[in-house]
Amino acid sequence: MSRRSRKVRIVAPILALLLVLPLISACGGSKSAQTGHNEPASPATQTAPSPAPTTTPEPTTSPAANPQPASSPAPATTPEPAANPEPASPEPAAEPQSATRTIVDQAGRTVTIPAEVNRVITTWRPSTLLVISAGGRDKIAGVDTSSQKSEFLTKVFPGITDLPGVGNKKGLNVEQMVAVKPDVVFIWHGADTEPVIQQLESQGIPVVVLIPESLEQMKEAVTLLGEIMGTQEQARKMIAYYDDTLAMLKEKVGSIPEAEKLRVYMVGSSGVFSTVPGTMYQHFIIESAGGINVGAELQGGFSEVSAEQVVAWNPDVIVAVQYCDCTTEEILTNPQLQTVKAVQDGRVYMFPHSMDPWDYPEPRSILGMLWLAHTLYPERMADVDLLKEVDTFHETFFGKSFTALGGTLDE
Repeated sequence: MSRRSRKVRIVAPILALLLVLPLISACGGSKSAQTGHNEPASPATQTAPSPAPTTTPEPTTSPAANPQPASSPAPATTPEPAANPEPASPEPAAEPQSATRTIVDQAGRTVTIPAEVNRVITTWRPSTLLVISAGGRDKIAGVDTSSQKSEFLTKVFPGITDLPGVGNKKGLNVEQMVAVKPDVVFIWHGADTEPVIQQLESQGIPVVVLIPESLEQMKEAVTLLGEIMGTQEQARKMIAYYDDTLAMLKEKVGSIPEAEKLRVYMVGSSGVFSTVPGTMYQHFIIESAGGINVGAELQGGFSEVSAEQVVAWNPDVIVAVQYCDCTTEEILTNPQLQTVKAVQDGRVYMFPHSMDPWDYPEPRSILGMLWLAHTLYPERMADVDLLKEVDTFHETFFGKSFTALGGTLDE
């Protein structure tokens, strides 16, 4: 073989190799283009569990086929967060605050009380009777000691004697009230209660003043108690009974001409010569029953009067409260009263009832009005079954009829 032939044979493979190398280089370059550099892709790119971007990537194109930089795929870096990232940790919840509300008591005081009231204290007997009649018997957690001695209350609420006693109108035990941990304390209105209110409120215990000293105030007190204790339905029943009964009394005895109305002397708590002024609840009982209170011009509490004054008033009827420390017989035989018309006519009565008086500023005072109207004007009240009314009232608001409790109307 000639030298030239051998050269051709050697050069041809070399030329072929030279032609193939650029193609190999181009194929190898496609991998580099995908990563943006010649190093292997980042491990994060290979193994990261994060989801792929939500946009569909453009197909990979060889730089040799499409050398424009704009079409080069994005460099492989740590992926951007997914379109729907995990929610951030919630802010810590605010500490719950005790739910409260505000009411205005009968003294005009704005009082903040718990949204739900389940434990109450009563501090004098009328408030205990008001709370029970308004549907709050099961909420009484502490009670005045006079209520615990009441024959009536121990019959309708036997558990009352087991409750903590907190004193009475002669003196209240603040320490005992605090120990009961009440939601609300009900108290009467007066200068003697101001220090007690301050001490209780300094301990964070709300105090509500009740002033049931007139017919309207009585209804206000019942409505307020229903609102505070969440017993509005029972409270509304009480208000409805009051309204219906007062309307009936107005129809039967309210239309009596002033000159024909009977004049009434009510014997008060200090004996025969004490009586009811125009500022006491008993005055409204007399007026609602169609009578005229001879002591209406007096002011304050039970007022001391002279025998001469009673003779001058010359009442048609004398009615003595149960707690007067006297009897009808003593009044009828009193030598200083023998010229009084009521004594001469034998119209001297004991106001019911020995099983708790009906003249107190409390729910059963409406029965006292019925009884007094019946006593003053029996002919006008002839169609009213008094005992039936009394039984129905007790059953509705105290859970037992008057008869079942052993009550009678001739006491």
